[in-house]
Amino acid sequence: MYKNNINVLLIEDNPGDARLIKEILSDTEEILFKIEWVNCLSKGLQRLVKGNIKLILLNLSLPDSRGLETIRCVHAQAPEIPIVVMTGLNDKNLAMEALREGAQDYLIKDQVDSQLLERCMRYAIERHRTEIMLRSSLKNMQDVMDDIIYAMARMVEIRDPYTAGHQKRVADLAYSIALQMTLPEEKTKAIHFAAIIHDIGKINIPFEILSKPDALDENESRIIKSHPAVGHGILKTINFPWPIAEIILQHHERMNGTGYPKGLSGENILLEARILGVADTVEAMSSHRPYRPALGITKALDEIINNRGILYDSDVVTACITVFTEKGYHFIRGSRVNSYNHVTETAVIASPKMIPKKG
Repeated sequence: MYKNNINVLLIEDNPGDARLIKEILSDTEEILFKIEWVNCLSKGLQRLVKGNIKLILLNLSLPDSRGLETIRCVHAQAPEIPIVVMTGLNDKNLAMEALREGAQDYLIKDQVDSQLLERCMRYAIERHRTEIMLRSSLKNMQDVMDDIIYAMARMVEIRDPYTAGHQKRVADLAYSIALQMTLPEEKTKAIHFAAIIHDIGKINIPFEILSKPDALDENESRIIKSHPAVGHGILKTINFPWPIAEIILQHHERMNGTGYPKGLSGENILLEARILGVADTVEAMSSHRPYRPALGITKALDEIINNRGILYDSDVVTACITVFTEKGYHFIRGSRVNSYNHVTETAVIASPKMIPKKG
């Protein structure tokens, strides 16, 4: 239920129209609309700073602003407050653009009566509240999904303590490479989340193989190489918003077709998987393993440079090298899986633009 009083900011340059709107809203039955009137955009923006406004009635033709820019300014100042445009401009195209810019409704002054205006205002408030609730619900669902992914990653670390932190460091590097390549936000998220659990298939591998201090024999190598397919099998029925299972399945595929498990090549390998493959190689080579000491970052970068365009995607390699040599990226050992929002826990990045946004 609504409260009895609804504070409305009316941004209208015509005093006559302002008086008429106040009169129309003065005799509504269920709600008392308390109207505050200002005659230009600048005064409206100043009033919004003070708060306690539940709805904005906005004219698009003001002394200091006209058209869609008026909506943009108001929406930028108070994105949480619903806007109802009330104008003399009977323009369907403008009306559609106004709605795209964030207005909840578009009313023509000479077509408005008290019932229509009240109904539109109540609808705008209710619709805006519903949108906020939906965004909150989606955020909660996203948080739950994040928690599940990080729980999976911790499970792999418990299973394979010798590579504790490996997935997180790979995820941080893969994310930084994606940022360097200026990929869309959804792709960078997909890469990061896939990388966080890219070795989940190793939970199916006997511990004695994971921790073996000597070189693996042919049968043991075959078992190790099953982990992308096992990971895919675990994740393929989960309805992620990104192709997480496919990225994990393909992260050991190589550009010339010599990878596994399917021997894919070139553009047949998802770009996200190509990025993950480079990040995985660099982190693994530069880290200690039960069967060998760390080879160091120099040898790891030499590996991807020498096999640029052969095993590894050329653009991905270029971005990776740039991240290390120009952006000041380096791994910090000893960190564990924590949060997508805290990339710098396992990597230091000199350039501010390389630090991911929260959310």
